[in-house]
Amino acid sequence: MIALLAVLIAAAGYVNYSGFEIETKETSSKNAENVSGKVEDDDTPVGEAVLTSADVSNYVAQAKLNREQTHGKAKETLQEIISNEKLTDNEKAAAVEKLAVLSENLEKEVAAEELLGAKGFLNSIVSIDEDNTDVMIQQKEVSKIEKAQIEDIVTRKTGCKVEDIVITTIKTDD
Repeated sequence: MIALLAVLIAAAGYVNYSGFEIETKETSSKNAENVSGKVEDDDTPVGEAVLTSADVSNYVAQAKLNREQTHGKAKETLQEIISNEKLTDNEKAAAVEKLAVLSENLEKEVAAEELLGAKGFLNSIVSIDEDNTDVMIQQKEVSKIEKAQIEDIVTRKTGCKVEDIVITTIKTDD
């Protein structure tokens, strides 16, 4: 039964794909036109990534998803430590403290990202660790005024010191 279902799905996918390919070729040949002119070279250095707005949105979404998964795994590990009856009360208390800090940092990161977005710094990522707070902003460059705004928002929402903030720009081709 399952094998039959798999064969039917594969056949439907093949038929759907084959029809789409033929339609695309016909449309492309109808819309084609000859164009002459100068071809411009792209001066982007090899190895330097330049992202489109869609790429940046995908990058930011993936980074936030990775952060959520990392936090989730850490929380799960700490919960296992807390519920392990073989560990001492001190070890469990340390795990509870780490879990509280992890949850608090996640809340601070999200609050800072939301306020940065409200101030026009869309697709920002804030990451808090023991030594510093990283802020990634979707802009080619950040002016002194924008830097001050970012630092103000991040210090207010995270409680970190200005000297511990590292601002990184996410380059786009826009």
